[in-house]
Amino acid sequence: MEDKIIELYLNGYGSPTISKKLSIPKRKVLKILNEKNLIKKNIVKEYKDFKFDGDRWYHFYVCDTCENKIECYAQKKYLLHRNIKNKKTCKKCSLDKQKGKGNPFYGKKHSNETIKKIKEKTIGISRSDHMSKPKYKKMFSDMKKKLWLSGKMEGTRKKLSKMMREKHRNGELKSFNISKAEKEIVNELKNKNIECIHSFRIDSKIFDIYLPRYNLLIEYNGDYWHCNPIKYKSDYFNHKKNKTASEIWEYDKNKLYLAKKEGYYCEVIWESDYKKNRDLIFEIIKNYEKN
Repeated sequence: MEDKIIELYLNGYGSPTISKKLSIPKRKVLKILNEKNLIKKNIVKEYKDFKFDGDRWYHFYVCDTCENKIECYAQKKYLLHRNIKNKKTCKKCSLDKQKGKGNPFYGKKHSNETIKKIKEKTIGISRSDHMSKPKYKKMFSDMKKKLWLSGKMEGTRKKLSKMMREKHRNGELKSFNISKAEKEIVNELKNKNIECIHSFRIDSKIFDIYLPRYNLLIEYNGDYWHCNPIKYKSDYFNHKKNKTASEIWEYDKNKLYLAKKEGYYCEVIWESDYKKNRDLIFEIIKNYEKN
C-alpha cells in the first residue's frame, strides 16, 4: 500500500485523488508522504503571529457578519492556519443564517428513495464507541477539569451562571435539594394548621420555608453545607461547595439581605440547634405572634 501511494504521488496525483483511488483516508496518505519527506512544507508568514498558551496554539479572525474578533484554537500550527484560512463567519452568525429560509433544506423532505440510499450506504459501517470505555471517559473528564480550573472557561461559567439564575427567576428550573429536617418542619407546621410554603422564590433565590401569616422566611442551614461558625473557622475550605466558609457566609448574608430589602422577616435555624430542640420553629413563631 505504501509503495502504491508513493508511486501515484510521484506520477503527479494529489493526495485527494490517491485517497479516492485506493479507498483510504486522506490523512493516511499525507502521513506516509510526510514520513518519506515527499511533501514540501512552506513556512507560512502568518505563523509568526500565532501564540502558544501552554496547551495549544491560538490566533484571531474577524467575522464578516458581526465584525467581532473571534479566537481560534488548534493543537498544531498548520491546523490553526488551515482553520483560520477557511473561517469567515463565526459560529453564532453562521447558525443565525441557517435559521428558517436560510437553511438550504428549509421546506424540503427526504424522498423514500433518498432514505433508502442513505440506509444502504450506512450498512456495514462501524461507528466508534471508544467513549464507552472507562479509560477514555477518565481522559476526557481530566482534560475538561484541567481546562475548567485553568480559568480559560471563566466566560462560559459566567454565562451558565447567568442562565441558571434566569431559569430560577422565571420558575423554569424547579430542581433543588430538600433536607429531611426541612420536610419534618413543614409536616409539623401543617399538622398544626399553620400555612406554609416550601421552597419559596424571591427573584432568583429560593428560601426553605415561608409563613405568609407572619411574612416570615425560615432558612434551615446544615452545619456542614453552610459552615456553622460555631464549628468552622472562616478559612475552612468546603470541598463540596468549592468555597471557603467566609465565602459561604457572605453568600448567605446577601441572600437574607435581599429578602429583608423586599420587606420579609428572616430567621435561620441551624442543624445542631434543631437537633437539640425540635420545637424551635414554634418558639420562633411565638415571638412573632407577640409582635
